[in-house]
Amino acid sequence: MDTLHRAGERHEASEEPLLRLDGVVKRFPVATSSLLRRRRDVVHAVEGVSLDIRHGETLGLVGETGCGKSTLARCASRLYDIDGGSISFDRQDISNLSARNLRPIRRRIQMIFQDPYGSLNPKRRVGSIIADPLRIHDSVDRRDQKRAVQEAMELVGLNPEHYNRFPAEFSGGQRQRIGIARALVLRPELIICDEPVSALDVSIQAQILNLLSDLQKEFGLTYLFIAHDLSVVRHLSTRIAVMYLGRIVEVAEPEDLFANPRHPYTAALLSAAHVPDPDHALSRRRIVLGGDPPSPIHLPAGCSFHPRCPKRLDDCTDRVPQLAAAASGKRSGLVACRHALADGEELAQAAPALAGEGTVTP
Repeated sequence: MDTLHRAGERHEASEEPLLRLDGVVKRFPVATSSLLRRRRDVVHAVEGVSLDIRHGETLGLVGETGCGKSTLARCASRLYDIDGGSISFDRQDISNLSARNLRPIRRRIQMIFQDPYGSLNPKRRVGSIIADPLRIHDSVDRRDQKRAVQEAMELVGLNPEHYNRFPAEFSGGQRQRIGIARALVLRPELIICDEPVSALDVSIQAQILNLLSDLQKEFGLTYLFIAHDLSVVRHLSTRIAVMYLGRIVEVAEPEDLFANPRHPYTAALLSAAHVPDPDHALSRRRIVLGGDPPSPIHLPAGCSFHPRCPKRLDDCTDRVPQLAAAASGKRSGLVACRHALADGEELAQAAPALAGEGTVTP
């Protein structure tokens, strides 16, 4: 697999992002009915997302369930057509490429799915599943496909002799390794990991995370890593992007984000994260946001977070805030908030201003 190693390293010195999302929009039509008439609304799944993913890095993407993380992943890989904005891969605009013209790009962008049970065809043998990308892209001579598949299986910690077994004969962690081998076999440059460990036991999660980290170091891979577990993202990521209701609200390096979050939503999210130290968990103050998340069909005016934000002011409804460098402080990163948290400021101090709408618990 020496060619895989070289493929991952050839852009190491490049400053240009490998993947660039610029104002990406994705909406899904939904039919709604009332007593008087039937109308068609849209779900605003992704609204104007702009992100750069650099060569060799891991960009973690976090947010609560339903915020649009998986939809964004499928847009980035062009599994979904986008409704606005643009997507560039290795300086090439792939936003509107036909299926035929996308073929050489698809072999360079692969995906690992969340469910290791549902993402594998139970009626097909593992060797055939992993070999599918090779057959589709005709990248390896048929006589060499078995050898390439067995090499990929060995790389992810599977016994190559189990080539002819069915998915049901493997555990959940082993099935996810099969999914990783399928993504790796084409020698990709970018792998999009859509919550690849959320369906696994904690002990198995650590094994899969270590495997992904080892593969990245060995082959120079680039990851877009999606998860809702903040500790997992912190362990693996070079930078972290926080998503809320279809929009990116903050981007920063892990240590900066966890030590000094800028966006109020990020601070509330971090306050709910699990802490391994019980003494620290008891001493910290947790922010419990008031109200319910707004509907993705009817987005609030201005900042989408303002109905639940302890720091909201009248001007928060004027316009949608754009990602920009924080106005003060030493920390690098971007935040989409007109009243971002300052250095050392705690959201808990602002929460009592919304008495009856949100609470702070010790």
